[in-house]
Amino acid sequence: MRVGLPERRQHEPSLQRRSDSIARDGFHGRHPAVGHPNVDQRAVTQTTATQPKGTRRIDRHVALLFTRMVPLWNRRRVRTAVWIYPNVRASTIVDAIVALDDAGVDEVWIADEGVAREPFTLLAAAARETTRIRLAVGITSPLLRHPGAVASTAMTIDELSEGRMTLGWGVGGHESLGPFSLSTDKPVAVVRDAIRTAADVFAGRPSDLYTAPEHAAPPRAVPQFVGARGPQLNRLASRVADGVFLSGFTPDNVGVALHAARSIRPIHVNLCLSVRYGGVADDWSIAGDEDVVARRLREAVDKHRPDTIGIALVDRDPLPLMIERAVSTFATLGD
Repeated sequence: MRVGLPERRQHEPSLQRRSDSIARDGFHGRHPAVGHPNVDQRAVTQTTATQPKGTRRIDRHVALLFTRMVPLWNRRRVRTAVWIYPNVRASTIVDAIVALDDAGVDEVWIADEGVAREPFTLLAAAARETTRIRLAVGITSPLLRHPGAVASTAMTIDELSEGRMTLGWGVGGHESLGPFSLSTDKPVAVVRDAIRTAADVFAGRPSDLYTAPEHAAPPRAVPQFVGARGPQLNRLASRVADGVFLSGFTPDNVGVALHAARSIRPIHVNLCLSVRYGGVADDWSIAGDEDVVARRLREAVDKHRPDTIGIALVDRDPLPLMIERAVSTFATLGD
């Protein structure tokens, strides 16, 4: 299936804006994944392409015209998501988010890899250019950024996007922490305190971790997710978070993480599978064309029953091409 993105015009009505409130999106309770071990860190090759008439240029690549996707599985609405590693031009990533929004993908998750392109800035830039896609950081580490300042940033993006921000926490991996020689021997406590601090800032609620000043922004309900592979952090998510962002798993150990994430109370589960459209499958990822990937996604949904099924783009292909193929995969799921 060939898919693409219609050119937006200022005089045309935008898609209906919606707040994507916690209840509407299926997030539970009061209120992320560490860097993928299998993402190809080599620079993405920047190629030139001839731009056909009537298409939108994304950086130096061409995005085909996307059509709106049909909903997945009438029997149960499963949300769709794409995870992006921010190692290409910032403008290319923002245009990719706009393309996903226009195509009907429900969520976009941007990794926080320390000194790569900064995810909050990218999401803020995309907030006013999109109308419905949920904007998520997947994930950031409280070892890199103070959770109170992160919460303020998330609230600002949530305001800009009219309620579409999601904040994903995790300890962080070598890609983000290594350049600064950061580490911790208490990952659960670090993430727990980050969630508590952010929740207090979101609510404007004084606590032992936060003193609310008069100039604080008004309270906002920003969902908090935990991204981790170990059972302890996933149990923490089940206790205090709105959801989990599960990615970078082998087929054998994803069940352990899911069990922990569902062990205390129901929360939103985002299962994001690493995909290599142009590569070779390994223990950490699946590979193949859109039909093959769609079949594997459907199998994962039937087996694990996530609330969101996602594609983590870990190939070396140009980002616009990977976005095109991810959208085509989701469209195939709806057939």
